[in-house]
Amino acid sequence: MNSPKIRFKGYTEDWEQRKLGEIITEYKETVDSECTLPILTSSKTEGVILQEEHFGRKQQHDITGYNILPRNYCTYRNRSDGVDFTFNINKCCDKGIISKFYPVFSGKNSDVFFLSLVLNNSDGVVREIAYTCTGTGQKVLSFLDLQKMKVRVPSYDEQKEIAAYFENLDHLITLHQRKCEQTKTLKKYMLQKMFPQEGQKVPEIRFEGFTGDWEQRKLGELGTVQTCKRIFKEQTSEKGDIPFFKNGTIGLEPDSYISREMYEEFRRLYPYPEVGDTLISVVGSIGRTAEYTGKDEYFQDSNVVWLKTDGSINKKFLKISYQVIKWLIEGSTVKHLYNDNILRSEIVMPVSQIEQAKIAEFFEELDHLITLHQREYEKLQELKKFMLQNMFV
Repeated sequence: MNSPKIRFKGYTEDWEQRKLGEIITEYKETVDSECTLPILTSSKTEGVILQEEHFGRKQQHDITGYNILPRNYCTYRNRSDGVDFTFNINKCCDKGIISKFYPVFSGKNSDVFFLSLVLNNSDGVVREIAYTCTGTGQKVLSFLDLQKMKVRVPSYDEQKEIAAYFENLDHLITLHQRKCEQTKTLKKYMLQKMFPQEGQKVPEIRFEGFTGDWEQRKLGELGTVQTCKRIFKEQTSEKGDIPFFKNGTIGLEPDSYISREMYEEFRRLYPYPEVGDTLISVVGSIGRTAEYTGKDEYFQDSNVVWLKTDGSINKKFLKISYQVIKWLIEGSTVKHLYNDNILRSEIVMPVSQIEQAKIAEFFEELDHLITLHQREYEKLQELKKFMLQNMFV
């Protein structure tokens, strides 16, 4: 195949096979031990990043002989435990330094960002890299050998359009990822400020119009622990009518199902959550929660429970309270949150259910924003994956 499945309008010519040495140029400038430029590293997941950020602390190295890596130049680690080599562009600083095991190069009458996409994502190029690299233990892909490899490339103008498209896509992915993380950080901060700290009776941040101390209550004063009827393993299947959630899958995707007939019988005869009840995992992933929204689904007995409340607490406020509660957990190897321990666990709550509802609504909106940005991030990641598979030869 000499052209990709998806192309921008106006481009019809076949992609041309070229030796990499004809379209890239090595940039070779090294430093001595007195250099004060920031030290960089390059990883598959983070791209080019400050080494201190990557490792979480400052590393002590003799930097003599390190390569200078200017902004928008490409690099890769020329050693790998397998045949997996990652090519990254420096976008984090105007000029940094990187280990001598990272060759540095730019494009020669070609777009270097486009070339990094080809080197990382073209199946043909990945196969040729595996064939070209040398070594019996650790594999080595020298810059000399890299230059001998052949790749298929379009015209320079088409390269620039493809590069610009993926740069914009990466910008949107980073934007939603950053907004998601920022909103999570805000939520964590507000949970600390909108609930009283230990020994305090009022929170630091409160909605206007509400005063008075919060109450400390045991969950057993607010309701009773309930669980669904036991479902045995042989009664489940990998496919079926009704999702069956276990302690490890509530709030995620189900991996088991039960028949509709069993579901309707058990729901009619035995305890079953009401809309708005918060399900709690009490084994393994202790404290993981999911709100029951009214869908046809069933839940593992004893390992997934909920508090059937008496109406004295707003259900959505209770759900938020589970995120700051200190559960009375037992067990050394396998942790378990027993029913009695749930009932003895304590929360603090405002007396006014109007205030409870306002707090719950605030955090529900934050959760909505987190989910929104997470979904957009995942959708854009899937789009990028699809386009990488279809916009290259």
